[in-house]
Amino acid sequence: MAARIMAARIKETMAGFEHLLSSYDVGDSLDEIASADPPAYLRRCFAEGCSTPKLSWARVQQLALCAMVLDSIVNNREYDILEPELIADWRSHYGHACAQMKDVALTALRRAREEPPPDSDAAAELQELEHRLAPA
Repeated sequence: MAARIMAARIKETMAGFEHLLSSYDVGDSLDEIASADPPAYLRRCFAEGCSTPKLSWARVQQLALCAMVLDSIVNNREYDILEPELIADWRSHYGHACAQMKDVALTALRRAREEPPPDSDAAAELQELEHRLAPA
């Protein structure tokens, strides 16, 4: 019973990020990740985020979604916008490979925070996402 309450609280706190992803098509992006090799897709997305001279807002949103997927896989967090069955499958198959890319994901998120977000709520959500991936 206590575990169920704890899981409900964790899921409740993961419901945010509506400002960060408000205009982003999450479903299509999840389909793209699923149709590729998920760890390779995430790694490529983060590497491109680190090396691109200027990030568009759409690219920042893509990085944020990929970071949420990574956080969900490696830190066992549930996000309302992510498909739980898909993430559970990726967690069991790709958990080890994904755990090794947290550093590049953090670098990409820090790079993304250099770009001006459309509003302060989106900026705060991006910073929160970075905090969730950072080592404790």
